[in-house]
Amino acid sequence: MLPYKSLIQIDRNASVNIYIQVCNNFISLITNGTLQPSDILPSSRILAELIGINRNTVKLAYEELISQGWAESVERKGVFVLSKLPSISKVILPKTNKNNNQKESFIWTNNFKNVTLTRNLQNSILTIDDGFPDVRLAPVDQLMREYRSLSRKFYGKNFLKYGSSKGSEHLRISLSNYLSNTRGLVAPSEDILITKGSQMGIYLTAQLLLNLDDIVAVGTSNYRFADDTFKHCGAKLVRIPIDENGMDIDYLEHILQKQTIKAVYIIPHHHFPTTVTLSMERRLKLLNLAKEYRFAIIEDDYDFDFHYENKPYLPLASIDHNHNVIYIGSISKTFAPALRIGFMSGPSAFINAAAALRELIDKQGDTLLEDAFSVMFNNGDMERHFRKSLKIYKQRRNLFCDILQSDFKNTIEFTIPEGGLAVWSTFDKKINLEKMSQNAEKNGLHLGNGKFYKNEVFDTNAMRIGFASIDENEIEKAFEILKKSI
Repeated sequence: MLPYKSLIQIDRNASVNIYIQVCNNFISLITNGTLQPSDILPSSRILAELIGINRNTVKLAYEELISQGWAESVERKGVFVLSKLPSISKVILPKTNKNNNQKESFIWTNNFKNVTLTRNLQNSILTIDDGFPDVRLAPVDQLMREYRSLSRKFYGKNFLKYGSSKGSEHLRISLSNYLSNTRGLVAPSEDILITKGSQMGIYLTAQLLLNLDDIVAVGTSNYRFADDTFKHCGAKLVRIPIDENGMDIDYLEHILQKQTIKAVYIIPHHHFPTTVTLSMERRLKLLNLAKEYRFAIIEDDYDFDFHYENKPYLPLASIDHNHNVIYIGSISKTFAPALRIGFMSGPSAFINAAAALRELIDKQGDTLLEDAFSVMFNNGDMERHFRKSLKIYKQRRNLFCDILQSDFKNTIEFTIPEGGLAVWSTFDKKINLEKMSQNAEKNGLHLGNGKFYKNEVFDTNAMRIGFASIDENEIEKAFEILKKSI
């Protein structure tokens, strides 16, 4: 038996439940190769005695492992590492520090081109967007209170000087702690770059990774602005099918055997636009392929904080032991889109290069605003906002889907999303979405026409319709207008 007493580390003072800590410890043992597929886990009684916790806590941890797709229970035999998981070679940590000259996990370059993207999404009429937060819920007053408080203090005047191109050190430390506590992601503050939203992170990453005619693997359906960013760099896109379990990694492997791929852009948590989640089996295989073929994984995790059912899967970056993942996240999409705060993390050298590139297009962010957000994270305001919003958004999702099911069952097909802020909705082929959008606008409802989600191979009569940014009364009113507009 493995020395679980030393391998399973518990912090009783942490805000994360002990059973989740145990679960995350086992995930780490699986993803670093210590535990292999079909290995038996110790009984709940033995493990509880070894690490000094309640037996029921161990049972909860095992249930969580099973629900996330890491383990399986065999009657009368015990709990085993899921046999279908890919085998992972044991990670051997370097004997020297991170500044050694070991071979990099992937190849990247600092050639880049200028780009200008502008888009105005502001309007004053009732709107069904494609999945934005309700800015009326955001604790903007508290944020501005901290902003003013910092600016009035003597040391606050220093924030008016040039600062680090990586962003506020205080916010980077706060995010480092937050990512560790909520996602099991070990990202030192010096390896985090504060950006103006996730789009800047995608742009910086693309500019550093891609040369002319390099190949990027993306979903058959995908976030259009990411596609456009890669094309702007001169890269070629190869489309990978998306099904109910996310990107088809077996298909990706088939492509890799024929041609060199520089990077894979993926949204594993809630794929954009379809909202599907990448299975754990496919996540591990993708990480194995990245290690074998030495490509970068660009993980866009824009709405991790909004999940309504079971615990969300850990990000790819949290279980990446070979440093292939560049992790991109957003505070704008969970707080308010106009407050442009995002972040990215990855290998130290890559983040340093991204910060240097950022200096050429935007010397730094709003340090005072970033520090105000740091205070919000540290005093619990952000956590309270997430909890409150999550409860409200779940209620809105349920009402939204109930009306879709009852009033549009012959018109719109959809699956209730486990998380995120929108529903991927496929309309009857007889409905002209562009004409419907025009009719809705005339009737006082701003609604997309589906064009944003189409590309050279993806042309379905579907769109994302967001439920989070409008309240219950507005949802009912919007659907009444939609009925008239179809």
